[in-house]
Amino acid sequence: MNQEYKDYDDLQLYDSVIESLEINHKTRTLSFRLLKVVSRLDRNEGRNFTYKVKQGSLIFHSVLFTNFSYGLEWGEWSEFYRSAILDSSDLLNRFQNRSNKSLKHVYLGIDNGNEYREIDVICSKYEMQLEDQEFILHDDFDWLYEE
Repeated sequence: MNQEYKDYDDLQLYDSVIESLEINHKTRTLSFRLLKVVSRLDRNEGRNFTYKVKQGSLIFHSVLFTNFSYGLEWGEWSEFYRSAILDSSDLLNRFQNRSNKSLKHVYLGIDNGNEYREIDVICSKYEMQLEDQEFILHDDFDWLYEE
């Protein structure tokens, strides 16, 4: 299969910061708590910038497979870089026979600071829930708090 999907951002997650994550084996869910970028705000005549964000969750339901690998490094935040929703793939074909549900293959590229990780998720459903309130991140990301 052509790998150009690895350049997509179907979920529009580029630069959205991962606050926390949970893998729940009992419910077969994978959940990310995130700060989703709504817009970029240029400052000081474009010399630096920050983001306007909304807090939310990205949840994968009925996960049949993930090659989930994640890193945590002091002084670095993990953020989404790429995302793709695939209706067909070799990986999806391996699991389609094991489920009576329609399955999706979701590709996520995550920037873990000094490492880039690629994650594949085979699931029956995914959803993104965003809170209504928007807020601005500080330029230095000295942890993520309101301005």
